[in-house]
Amino acid sequence: MKLVLMGDFHYPVMEHGTPELLEARQQFFSGMIQAFLQIEADYHISLGDFTNEGFPEEFSFVFEQIRGCKEARQFIHVLGNHDTYNIPKTEILSITGQQRYCRMETEEAVLVFLDTTKEMSPKDYGGEVDPEQMAWLENVLQQSADKPVFMFGHHPLPDTTALSDRNMLRIHPEFDVWSAMQKKSGRGYYFCGHNHVNSIVNRDQWHFVQTAACLDIPAFRMIEYVNGKLFVTMIHIEDKQLLELAALVRVNMKRFKPKAEAAGFDADQALTILHG
Repeated sequence: MKLVLMGDFHYPVMEHGTPELLEARQQFFSGMIQAFLQIEADYHISLGDFTNEGFPEEFSFVFEQIRGCKEARQFIHVLGNHDTYNIPKTEILSITGQQRYCRMETEEAVLVFLDTTKEMSPKDYGGEVDPEQMAWLENVLQQSADKPVFMFGHHPLPDTTALSDRNMLRIHPEFDVWSAMQKKSGRGYYFCGHNHVNSIVNRDQWHFVQTAACLDIPAFRMIEYVNGKLFVTMIHIEDKQLLELAALVRVNMKRFKPKAEAAGFDADQALTILHG
């Protein structure tokens, strides 16, 4: 099984951008999506904040890029807080054709996709998991038995990956997702974005993998799961023009603040698990 993950993407409208800046934006974001989709994988997954302000025109652009891909790709968009800033989730899902949360099962694992976002709440951008979804998650984890679970949400769990000890940089502690996860038999892996810093942490039978924003670190995470062995690696973009465009765009955007510590430490780049 191969999965490729995109961290926070933040495609922006830039309504007041200069012609030069708007051209740089188009070249960078379309180039990154093309590079993402060229990677062979069973699923291509956005960890949320695919858009910068959740405007319909932002969603239209990124999904036109996805649908215009020559290769047929299984693309999954996890909702991020920036995605839900300006229009209701029902409208977002009608544009994207995606589900708010769902599960899939392969021969190797159970894949779980969460919605950890509030609706149209730009001032409170922390995470939550509604009671209906929590009950669904508990049931999914119980039914997974010993089969590995790969779970994807935008926000990290509290006190796991980098910066998740801070208010609004995590799922709020009142939503006790960890209690449900602790009951999981066998291994589990939780993948998130939101905090724009690469980070990998182990707690009990779970590993938590957080991925930086594409504007800060133009790269994707590759997950390969073969015969009970897991390999999580980084695929860095080496195209000089895309790297230069990223540097230009990220300092000229609102609602995006470059993170100096985005790369994380050496231990945050890769994860290898050689036993089931």
